[in-house]
Amino acid sequence: MRMTTPPASDRHMPRPLIVAAVGYQWFYNGANFLAFKVAANALHPLMVATLRYVFAALILLPIALLRLRKTPVSMRQVGGAALVGMIMLVFSQALTIWGTHFLPAGVAAIFSSSSPIFLALFAWGLFRRPLTGRQVAGVGIGFVGLASMGWASAAGGDFRPVGAALVLFASASWAAGSLLAPRLPLPRDPAISLTVQLVTAAIVIGTVVSLSGIAGATRLARVPAEAWIALSFVVLASTVVGYAVFLMLNAQVSSALANTFYYAAPVVALGLSALVLGEPLTLAKMASAAIALLGVALMIGRRAPGPQRASHLVEAGGTISAQRA
Repeated sequence: MRMTTPPASDRHMPRPLIVAAVGYQWFYNGANFLAFKVAANALHPLMVATLRYVFAALILLPIALLRLRKTPVSMRQVGGAALVGMIMLVFSQALTIWGTHFLPAGVAAIFSSSSPIFLALFAWGLFRRPLTGRQVAGVGIGFVGLASMGWASAAGGDFRPVGAALVLFASASWAAGSLLAPRLPLPRDPAISLTVQLVTAAIVIGTVVSLSGIAGATRLARVPAEAWIALSFVVLASTVVGYAVFLMLNAQVSSALANTFYYAAPVVALGLSALVLGEPLTLAKMASAAIALLGVALMIGRRAPGPQRASHLVEAGGTISAQRA
């Protein structure tokens, strides 16, 4: 991606801090998939999602309540945030965790990077926003890369097509939520908005795991230490700290730079999964990943024509929840 001169607001943020923040974005978004895999090997994936949202909501709730005194919200805004939480945390994030359970972590990260592709397709199909030649090429190249990745991974015993379907559906849900969020009344304070979303997701998924018997069959005392470490990483490093880092980059640098994790984090995930989990990193997988991520880079590397930039749409999704996986 060609770097452009940062805006004037960027002058308040030292370049080393920008580099550190972008690097952190790349790392935690890639490491998320390893954490999903490790935690979901000890707990049901939906139980992992429930605990993630419960713990994150408990951490952020005191902050949100304090800010609520200065920034009151209406019931319409609460309802809007709750709807976004359903789409982007339940149908996207929770299903990403579930899908990763059926896939190698690095492969799941590649499929999850398809959100910008779905974003452009939904914007074109629903809102008649024309696609540029660059975007058309990005869509085509991206889907070729994803198909190649599925083909290259199909021979592995830890690859199941249902996992790819779940992660792709989750990515499409994230894109749909990114388009919907700017059109909904949301709390002005991002901490309040995220807390409402987390509480909504925790209640919905918590109800599902309770009624399905998943919660009753879970023995938290038997969960190994590495699963708790993985869950702690997802809650703290991704949901809480990652959210603040994303907002800082998005507000003081640029939305395009803040969203480079879409094509950087999968590379991190592939490397870490091979190093830590021993997942095979074949030449076919690396070539497929390069093709898919080239398509993603074409989608978010430049401004789209029209009154609203495509990066604004990506920004909406990222600002809702910084733990995109």
